[in-house]
Amino acid sequence: MASDDIQLSILSHPKYLQLVRGVMKKIADIIGFSEDDADHITLAVDEACSNIIQHSYMNDPEKKIDISIKAQGKELEIHITDYGKQCDISQMQSRDINDIRPGGLGIYIINNVMDSVEYDCSSPGKNQIR
Repeated sequence: MASDDIQLSILSHPKYLQLVRGVMKKIADIIGFSEDDADHITLAVDEACSNIIQHSYMNDPEKKIDISIKAQGKELEIHITDYGKQCDISQMQSRDINDIRPGGLGIYIINNVMDSVEYDCSSPGKNQIR
């Protein structure tokens, strides 16, 4: 079965996250994910992009985020790439869900709603989550 490859590039301004959410939700719906699963996928991608904006680009709204989506059957492979501050995987820790305070749950959410998650910070000037 052939796969569908979709590419989306946005600027790192938070206003574009609504576009990302809409695209992800629609793709998940088209593929046939349940509404809950489509919402989880959309949430994970939104959180990843929000983390890039805040931590890699330090809220600079003029940087690029590339999102590559490969759909095959009922499977999605999503790669989100930024070209900002090199991430440090050892510092990327999920906070305990019982530690109630604003923010800081993005990695926890991503890791708990997706089947698998990999972070690649090995290339200077390029970070990727897939």
